[in-house]
Amino acid sequence: MFKKKVLLIVALFVLVVFGASGVYALLTPTLRLTASMVKARFEMGEPVNITITLQNIGLWPLTFTYDSPLLDFVVYNEASENIFRYGSIILIRPGDVLPITLWPIQTIAKTLAWDQEGYGEGEGLYKVPKGSYTIVAMTTVIHINRIFVLEAQSITVTIDE
Repeated sequence: MFKKKVLLIVALFVLVVFGASGVYALLTPTLRLTASMVKARFEMGEPVNITITLQNIGLWPLTFTYDSPLLDFVVYNEASENIFRYGSIILIRPGDVLPITLWPIQTIAKTLAWDQEGYGEGEGLYKVPKGSYTIVAMTTVIHINRIFVLEAQSITVTIDE
């Protein structure tokens, strides 16, 4: 009973000191996800390289786990249909997902390639036609038993002949 009262007093103190938004901020991961490309126009068959960066923008170290892969992206066609997801084609082995700790301003960056392929029901993988495509980098992190899906600003690429 005494322990519950102490925990209640501590919780009220934190609420008063930080306010409701401050408490939420303490429980929310301070991560920023960005995606970049060297260019936006590609020839047919040319790999589309996307550099995805995850950075701790908070003041304290942050430890989290994640849904594999840590860095992922989705490609949408001009009709806004999801035609490809990087995470759907890579092999994840048990034990690959380990907790990660990022210190303030520390980043994890990786360059992933889209080989201009789409995936359709009954079609399997196919080469996409020329046109515009939207790429959205994403990650799903698990912090204090809560799931957070982070998306970077979308990037539009054009495939020419």
